[in-house]
Amino acid sequence: MIYYHADVFSSKSLSGNGLTVIFHEEDMDTQYMQRIAEEFKQFETIFLRQIGEKHFRARIFTVEEELDFAGHPILGAVSIIHEELCSDESSITAVFELNNKTLQAESIKKGDYFQATMNQGVPEFLGSVEGELRNIFLQALNLTVDNLHSTLPIEVVSTGLPYLIVPLASGLEQAKISVRNLEEQLNKIQAKFVYLFDVDRMEGRTWDNFGAVEDVATGSAAGPTGAYLYKWNICKETGEIIINQGGFVGRPSKIKVFTDPSTREIKVAGDVKIIAKGLLLI
Repeated sequence: MIYYHADVFSSKSLSGNGLTVIFHEEDMDTQYMQRIAEEFKQFETIFLRQIGEKHFRARIFTVEEELDFAGHPILGAVSIIHEELCSDESSITAVFELNNKTLQAESIKKGDYFQATMNQGVPEFLGSVEGELRNIFLQALNLTVDNLHSTLPIEVVSTGLPYLIVPLASGLEQAKISVRNLEEQLNKIQAKFVYLFDVDRMEGRTWDNFGAVEDVATGSAAGPTGAYLYKWNICKETGEIIINQGGFVGRPSKIKVFTDPSTREIKVAGDVKIIAKGLLLI
């Protein structure tokens, strides 16, 4: 099986969010895919099986579990498809069949890197978190009410993967997951992960739900965050949003978000730098 390694949300090597992309011809057992993802130890690994012209069945794994949706694997994958299968074309569009949704992504060749864009669809706003429940989450994140933005709510938003968006005026540096049952608490409000966002700095942070690993750049969170900023008129729908992430782990990344006001669909874009290609001998 051919595999690639790419850095997503960066045009330079050894920056952005690392990703493994694996091409396979036959369907594979879920447990086998999970073990391969554990072997590569990237935040996410995506497996691609071609089912048509520029049309792929895609499955995404962290080192712990399979995800129904994630952002940076799709952006990295479309650029690697461009490199591996369509290198003579200046731009391509590919279709990805995920577990619960189908989406398109585009890749444009930009010299020695690629620029990728994905349509995450129309966002879902799943409710705000208030009162004592809000305080429980703040305590779990090593934050207080004083750290919150003064006018914006804590809200669950999804463009494929539901995030609890926590808007901050301060405290991003001190934030951490300080409890072991965060995932249980998130399940109660229909959220999968939490995304902390400093509104003035346009900078975000997120972790796995045990707080063991901080993500470098999270496309599946950038879409909901952009939708949130458009909804509450922090950003104009006619303008592009640039979200900063990864600075706290030495991998500064920039994620672009924009929307079509007529359809309300959210699009997420970023640069992709391919840094390695190999053969999996198993």
